[in-house]
Amino acid sequence: MKMEQGSVLIPDPCNDTLAYYGIRCLKKASSEFNINVLVSSDQVTNDNSWLDFYKCSAYIDNLFFSKYIMDSIEYLDEVIQIIENRKIDIVFPASEFGFKFVSKYREKLSKLCKLVALPSEDTLHTAFDKWKLHLFLKQHNISTPETVLLREFENVSEFNYPVLLKPIDGSGGNNIQKIDTLGKESLQLILNHSSDGYIVQEYIDGYDMGCSVLCWEGQILAYTIQQQLGVTKGFAPKIDKLKFVHDSAVLDIVTRTVNALKWTGIANLDLRYNSKNGKIHIIEINPRYWQSMMGSLSAGVNFPYLLYLLSSGIDFDLVSYQEKYYAKFSRFIKDALTGSLQYSLSDTNIKYYLSDPNSLIQILFNQIFRKKLPQKFKI
Repeated sequence: MKMEQGSVLIPDPCNDTLAYYGIRCLKKASSEFNINVLVSSDQVTNDNSWLDFYKCSAYIDNLFFSKYIMDSIEYLDEVIQIIENRKIDIVFPASEFGFKFVSKYREKLSKLCKLVALPSEDTLHTAFDKWKLHLFLKQHNISTPETVLLREFENVSEFNYPVLLKPIDGSGGNNIQKIDTLGKESLQLILNHSSDGYIVQEYIDGYDMGCSVLCWEGQILAYTIQQQLGVTKGFAPKIDKLKFVHDSAVLDIVTRTVNALKWTGIANLDLRYNSKNGKIHIIEINPRYWQSMMGSLSAGVNFPYLLYLLSSGIDFDLVSYQEKYYAKFSRFIKDALTGSLQYSLSDTNIKYYLSDPNSLIQILFNQIFRKKLPQKFKI
């Protein structure tokens, strides 16, 4: 029997691709989903080229623009207005901003329509806060790098170098700095940062792994494990090439982590394999959509759609995934030219962009000419 799909509201900044990935996954499951997106005024900026991309996408049925910032009561009122006027069935955040907003106002919103399955507000904040997460992991004897608050970093000479200087509340590898040795310049670099907003963390010599999960009260319902084979500058996720694998050691530490948190909903966990002792460490938990989500879809797991089913109280069978590569089109070209190609063109992101040509043209236009479309629209 064909299941009727509902009307979805996504409150989101639209300043990256996370919401778009969720939208594409929902539409992949059923073209009958009615997708509504509300952008807040603090995200409608002159340099937000991704917003132009959203405006042109064929997969968004209604794109609204609020004149209020996302965390405000006024923005909440506009969300409520859209829920009532558009007969929204479920509020479905994608980004960090969106999940924090829905979590904060979950009691009021849940009286109007369904909400995406979420962990408790305290658990969500633990995941977003790197220091709180570190304390939680240590309390439950889950392996994680040694970490101290910058304001408690009194004797810098006693810490094992290299170290990473990280903002407590940050994502995407932004504002992370590696300090290789203790010296005058590195000491000044440490002291120049706000002591309240940073941690100092042991650097683990090894390589990155990722595990994406869908859970209910600490039990994993679906997952993928991906090894990051890409190369990027700094500490941004290395997602231009992934290999989806099955790894019992990764699954074990992830299972213990989400079980201890009693996690509900989706999450993406960053892990680090220690090449010196073979241990696997939990680095971060991202309680939002993630950059490798379309790779998970390609491997066989549609996380946003499964999350929709879970949030709607609809049963689904256990979902498995293939061991395979997934890469950006630019990496495909590079691998093809260097003779290191181990996958096909169908295992890249180009198929998703080509099926949304107006948005693809807009991205190419922005990259070439750096021009922007008009920004100010109101609901």
